[in-house]
Order: sequence, then structure tokens, then C-alpha cells
Amino acid sequence: GFYVEADTTFKVAVDNYEYGFITADLNKDLSVKNKPFRELLTEDIKLADCILTGIPYDKGCSVGKGARLAPKRIRELSGCLPSFTKDGKDLRNFKIFDNGDIVKFDKLEQEMNKLYDLKPFKLFIGGDHSVSIPLQKAFIENSIKNGKTPVIIHIDAHPDILDFYDGSKMSHACTNKRAIDNGLMTSNLVMLGIRGFEAYEVNYLKQPPEIDVYTSTYINDNGIDGIIKKLKKRFDNELYEVYLSYDIDANDPSYAPGTGTPEHFGVDSQTILKFITSIISSLNVKVMDIVEVSPPLDVNNVTSWLVLKTLLEIFEILKK
Repeated sequence: GFYVEADTTFKVAVDNYEYGFITADLNKDLSVKNKPFRELLTEDIKLADCILTGIPYDKGCSVGKGARLAPKRIRELSGCLPSFTKDGKDLRNFKIFDNGDIVKFDKLEQEMNKLYDLKPFKLFIGGDHSVSIPLQKAFIENSIKNGKTPVIIHIDAHPDILDFYDGSKMSHACTNKRAIDNGLMTSNLVMLGIRGFEAYEVNYLKQPPEIDVYTSTYINDNGIDGIIKKLKKRFDNELYEVYLSYDIDANDPSYAPGTGTPEHFGVDSQTILKFITSIISSLNVKVMDIVEVSPPLDVNNVTSWLVLKTLLEIFEILKK
């Protein structure tokens, strides 16, 4: 997608946010009265419906940084949010085990290996999209080892299928290319919300036509229902295991301004929510990550709130 060399002003803004007056002001305004996720938290992983792991890492970013601060911000805000869906469904019996943060990139694959066979839904909060690379590598290898077929559904403004970017094969622009290199069949890769391409990506996506790419233009013109129906028909089988990767920039920036590589002419947040909840309710989704939320680039925490409200709707699906 749209990747350029980061301007030093981003670094100044992020550093001020993390270490200076901006953080202090936000914390004072929040005056968090409740612990993260309120009564949903459990200290017993055996009672958990979901295992949440934070990944405060954004060294794979190429434009605006700050995604390393998202796990902390999302946890802070979660204490302010009642445990009910947008339609008033009570979630207080849903249980989350907070697995803490994995700070080191080279420990992520190991962590995924450790969590893979556990029953609760695995949820990772990044961090930039590069964190998906080791997580998906472990997911693909474990899925194949267990006789399953791994599927990745990539919700994003960008294809993230470059072979390398900024001199690195582990950039957030390379996530899907690494998944293919690590054993994912291209026919089991689905992209949704795409609207920012590099020349290499345009040419690459012409070669293996079995990769399904649904651009934001297609979705905005045709709706999401047909795509959901097609994916249900294709992957609604226990032989498939799905990794759902959600880059917040799939939303139009008017809904999610707090991200490092915003792309206009995107999809509205209600449509994306419908897609996510439909996929989780219908397919064998084993793992989900939510990435590229950058609190320093946000407006009134709107993007972090979007994540939290989305999570509550997901928890309602998992609770059933």
C-alpha cells in the first residue's frame, strides 16, 4: 500500500505522547475508575473464553508510528466501558484472561506455539502489522501439523504483499508475502478493504488469480453480504482454520483516524463490523489480531474506542 519514509516529526510527536504532557493530560482526563475490562477479567486461564495478548511493537512501521502504545491505551479505556453490546446484550459472564504483553518480536512465534492448542479464542492487540508475521508462521505450521488447512483473512487498506520494504523482509508491508513463504496456499488468502497499492503488489496480484481481493470500491458499490456468503460456502468446514487479521486502517479514516498509514475512500465501520462478526460466527476462526492503532495519531481516542466496541460485539458471538 502507501508506504513512504517516516518523517522525523512523527517520532517527536510519539515521544512527546509517551513520555510527556500528552500522556499526562489524557490520564488525568480519563481518571480510570475501573480495572481493565472490568468484571470480564479472570486470573484462571481455564475459565477463559478469550486469551488476550498485547504486542507493544511498531518497529515495522514505515510512516506514522505509535502503534506500540495501543495495548496500553486500549486496556486503559476498557475500564471505562460497560460490559454490554451496542444492543444491550449482557457480557458479564464472558471471561478474558489477560496474558500480558510480548515485547520482543522474536518471542512472538514461540508465544503462538504455546497458545495454539488452548481452547479459548486467541486475540492479539498490536502493534504494527509486522507482528502478524511470526504469529501467522506459527499458526500455519501448527494448523498443517494438525491436519488442517490454514486460511488467512486480511482486513486492511493495503495488500501487504511486498517481498521487502525499507530494506526489510519483516516490514508491516510484507505480512502476506511472508505467510505465503511460510506455507500458506495463495488460494486460502482473502483480502478485504484494499485501496492502496504499490506497483509490485499490483503486478504480483495479477499472477496468482486465486487470491481473492475485495477492494473498498467493490465493497462500497456492491455491499458485503455477497462476500460473506461466498466465504461461508468456501470455508465453512472444520478442516479449515482461520486467522483473522484486522488492520484498523481498513476503516475509512473518518471512522479510524488514529493509524499510521490512513487511506481515504475506505469502508465504513458498521460494514467491517458486520463482516467480522459474520465470519467469526460462521467459520472456524482460531486466532485474531487487531493492529495499526496509533494513539498519538488519534482524535479523542476514537480509534481505540472503535476497537473496544468491536471487541464487545465479538465477545457476544464467542459467548454463544
